[in-house]
Amino acid sequence: MAISDDPSQLEAKDLPELLQHDTYVKVAGCDVDGILRGKLMAKSKFLSIASSGFGFCSVIFGWDMHDQTYFKELKISNKENGYRDIIAVPDLTSFRRIPWETRVGAGGEELGTPFFLLSFRDPDTGESLSACPRSLLERTVNKLHEQGTGAMAGAEYEFYQFRAPNNTNGPTSERNSSATAVFLQNNPVDTLPSLTEGMFGYSLTRPTHNQEYYYGIFDACEKFRCGIEGWHTESGPGVFEAALQFGEITQMADRAALFKLTVKSIASKFGITPCFMAKPRAGLPGNSGHMHVSL
Repeated sequence: MAISDDPSQLEAKDLPELLQHDTYVKVAGCDVDGILRGKLMAKSKFLSIASSGFGFCSVIFGWDMHDQTYFKELKISNKENGYRDIIAVPDLTSFRRIPWETRVGAGGEELGTPFFLLSFRDPDTGESLSACPRSLLERTVNKLHEQGTGAMAGAEYEFYQFRAPNNTNGPTSERNSSATAVFLQNNPVDTLPSLTEGMFGYSLTRPTHNQEYYYGIFDACEKFRCGIEGWHTESGPGVFEAALQFGEITQMADRAALFKLTVKSIASKFGITPCFMAKPRAGLPGNSGHMHVSL
């Protein structure tokens, strides 16, 4: 195939050409909570597993967002089976380049880190894994297709944003989520400063207070193929809302996960901590995640 920005027809045999100027590849799959878990791997390693997949620790389906194993463990992932490996298979059609992680290529061009989403498979049968969110949606959509039906979806996220405390004399980039976590170990949640103060839903002036960050997220989402249709402030201190581009439901689900990755990554560069919790502060509006589905 002719390598282009559209990876829908991408095959394993096309990868050497696609990645000819790269030395590494980043991969990630959704855990049981929808959080992306992944790694950076050498290009040679990625090319060797692009079709067959590779071993990935099943503990990502047995612990929470703080890596604490659940009291009641799953059959797929538990202490008795040693949290054995499952199979992670790259979805080649999910190819993107990470626009906020760049380097200069051999020809002087700026290259974003190549990125692929993973689907997890049962190591014994090779079939889709029950605990894998992408696999669950894949099976559900296949059932719809068997009935001559398809599904479209759109997602909207509302989320608070806080200024990461400055616990060091280092640059703003070091005021990240880790600094926020350290601060919250010793301080009440309500003392964490908001990105902006006051209630300013649908404000045209409030985003200019953090203009580079605000437009940076919109531009990064467009480049990372998780584009935003509508982007504005919501009611609450430091609250933004994004309506993601409507589309086929499996693609929409991927974009929803990638949007949160984009926001968290861009925010970290500005000393900002986004929060997607439903109700981070009492007495203030809660956050909603709206999912619109059409069959």
